[in-house]
Amino acid sequence: MGNVWATLKQLKRMILIIAFSYIVSIVAGLITNRIGDGTFVSFAEKLSQPSLEQVEKIFGKYRQSVREGNIAVIALCSLIVFTINTFGNFINFTLPGIFIVPIAATLLFGGWVQGIGLASIQASSFLSLFLYLVMVCLEFITYVFASVAGVNIGLSILAPKRHGVTSRWKSFKFAWGDAGRLYIIITIILAFQAVFEIMYVRKVLLMGGSGIPLAPY
Repeated sequence: MGNVWATLKQLKRMILIIAFSYIVSIVAGLITNRIGDGTFVSFAEKLSQPSLEQVEKIFGKYRQSVREGNIAVIALCSLIVFTINTFGNFINFTLPGIFIVPIAATLLFGGWVQGIGLASIQASSFLSLFLYLVMVCLEFITYVFASVAGVNIGLSILAPKRHGVTSRWKSFKFAWGDAGRLYIIITIILAFQAVFEIMYVRKVLLMGGSGIPLAPY
């Protein structure tokens, strides 16, 4: 874990810059929702519709078992969520981050859309809202780390001296090592988040909700 902390320290500035940019994009989405006429909300809903249909296909058959508290099914669903989120982080954030510019289309545009969605959520209690926000924030944190992993790899080719070497190949390899250590953090967070999410979904189901799309009970 010492190497992991060293990597976090080394990439601290990049983490803060990307995290700040992501937070700004979410806030921009929140503001867009508040000052808009509903057009952007409809736009965000249309964007999310295909993924919601896929989620229903994957998890819909487990809804009753999760509601009943079947431990094996809850564990299976948690594993599926963890796997989807881990690969999603790599495909949607790390790979675009390597090319640096495309990350704006995935992380920042995504943050804006997420902000629009967050502004519309309603909950039956403060506890429900708090737990929901903890759940989504855990996932959002991994987006930042996954993006940093990719951008760091991209910059290793453009500016190898960042890693204290002149060879682009050596710098590239060092950056992939950094990415591996960042993914240790990502997988730990996502493992906890996956179980948290399925247990939250169960509560939503017990309160009469469908769990898809996932919203506070």
